[in-house]
Amino acid sequence: MSDLLTKALNWCVQGHAGQFRDGDSALPYACHPVEVATLLRHVGGVADEFDLAAAFLHDLIEETDTSLEEIEAEFGAEVASLVDELTRTEPTLDEIAGLTEQEVWQLRSDMLCAEISLMSPRAQRIKLSDRLSNLQESERVRKKRKRLRYRQQSERILAIIPEQVNPPLWRAIRHLLDTAPALKD
Repeated sequence: MSDLLTKALNWCVQGHAGQFRDGDSALPYACHPVEVATLLRHVGGVADEFDLAAAFLHDLIEETDTSLEEIEAEFGAEVASLVDELTRTEPTLDEIAGLTEQEVWQLRSDMLCAEISLMSPRAQRIKLSDRLSNLQESERVRKKRKRLRYRQQSERILAIIPEQVNPPLWRAIRHLLDTAPALKD
């Protein structure tokens, strides 16, 4: 592993220390970005170390106190730019005031899809890896209603990101959506 990837992995683990994923017997949160980088490399066939570093770091701004400036200082403008593209914008309190839980989810989903449509192909392929990881996790830990919403959102994402951005990742998501067991609960 390159020095850059070793450093990104260490930042990921340290940054997400004490955080856990959703669900019963939850794993440490850092397992998710590690899985995203692993899927990007081994399913997506991506060997670019800047893309892989961004995969390790993609949730730090959203989930920790890490700033984009810190990432740029440590990893350079190329990695920071990818992480910036992958960082979600959340609705403001004013934007969600008076909305139901379903309406807030729909607003957040619409915002995410709009952001994805503006991403570079490099960021979109990392997003595909992120979505594959999250979709696999969703199938294991989310209740029926949330799994259904997540599957519907994943369909929208596949409609936005062209298959040619990364055919193996895109097809892995498509396959999971097509073969997932019927929703029960």
